[in-house]
Amino acid sequence: MKIGIFTYGTRGDVQPYIALALGLKKNGHQVILAAPENFKDFVESFNIAFHPLYGDAEAKMNSPEGQSILQTENTIKLVKYFFKVLNSIKTPLRKSYIEGISKIDFIVANTATLPIVSTIAEKQNKKIALTYFMPPVVPTREFPLGDFDFLDFPLYNKLTYKIAHFFFWKFLKKETNEFRRELGLPILTENLVSYIDKQNLLDLYCISPSLIPQPKDWEANHKITGFLTIPEKTKNYFPEQNSNDLNMWLSQGEKPVYIGFGSNGIGNTKKFIAILEAILNTTSERILFCTGWTIFPNLPVHKNLFVKKYIDHEAILSKCKVGVFHGGAGTLAAMLRNNLPVIIISFYTDQPTWGKIVERMKLGVHIPLKKLGAARVIAAIKMAQTEMVKQSILTMGAKIRNENGLQMAVDEIEKYFKGSDVIN
Repeated sequence: MKIGIFTYGTRGDVQPYIALALGLKKNGHQVILAAPENFKDFVESFNIAFHPLYGDAEAKMNSPEGQSILQTENTIKLVKYFFKVLNSIKTPLRKSYIEGISKIDFIVANTATLPIVSTIAEKQNKKIALTYFMPPVVPTREFPLGDFDFLDFPLYNKLTYKIAHFFFWKFLKKETNEFRRELGLPILTENLVSYIDKQNLLDLYCISPSLIPQPKDWEANHKITGFLTIPEKTKNYFPEQNSNDLNMWLSQGEKPVYIGFGSNGIGNTKKFIAILEAILNTTSERILFCTGWTIFPNLPVHKNLFVKKYIDHEAILSKCKVGVFHGGAGTLAAMLRNNLPVIIISFYTDQPTWGKIVERMKLGVHIPLKKLGAARVIAAIKMAQTEMVKQSILTMGAKIRNENGLQMAVDEIEKYFKGSDVIN
């Protein structure tokens, strides 16, 4: 089969799909991974065919306007900025999607790409499977949507998902119907989520069922499969992220605290630098700090601080004692797989939900960004190293290592697409 995987956003939105592409390729399929053009070298380093989608998410995040929005620490403003950016490049962006989808027969898409991809797929009569790396947004009576967990009873729980779907469509309705008109398709008078759901598309949540069990009231096309992890035998897949200097520093003292926010843009860099300085000056903790996409001016120089842009999680996290990060699902999976207690500093979208899950399951500590301060982080580092948390982490780590989310996702996608008329 000729399969195209479409994603848009940050590194965390791309890396799990590298695992999926490798899994599908191993089974003999031709795979193209389509992502923002700044991920070309990253994807191709795995010998995966790449199709560029117009735009550079990292550049937009670090633009003056992007930084100004990030400094507000306001989720709604950030979401509006994201859609504003997409709207400003909609013509070349849509063209790049059309070119990519024209190369393949079957499509794997996610939330960020769904409005454009679903429209083109309908026009070109191509089948889509949906994949997500976040807590479910499929209605269930069993639990409410993460941000609406004020109450918990069946009628209310299902209502929370409908509210989220309403606002999702409110943001997307104008642009989606504009594009549908452009391609000669009828406009949608109902919510895109409802329209898609009626098509019974394969809907995979590539997260651990040990963290969020699959609801019993879901339809058969909705499945929780497990995290997508790049196979261990893929050697040196992040060679630029390791260094002799880092390995030397790691060997010269106790295990460090890992702190990193990856592609999650940090607006108030002064706050984070002050927290680093407080930890270094008032404790004996060693810190491995990964800057990711954010530019941090005037970072402190200290023997207990080592700074890199990225690290290879699979090679380095096992050499750390605690992981402090934003709560992205991929990083959470890597930390739990390596038996690392976690501290989630949540910014927006699904991150607060993961933070709540981590605290509820005694896997670490959750600190919402609005409550962030040096004293809280120092206290959280101590709490994350208690015997109770360590035991919970060991149990959960073993469960996640025994899951095979990649194989399950590949099997489900193959079975779903093989039921189509077009087979290559």
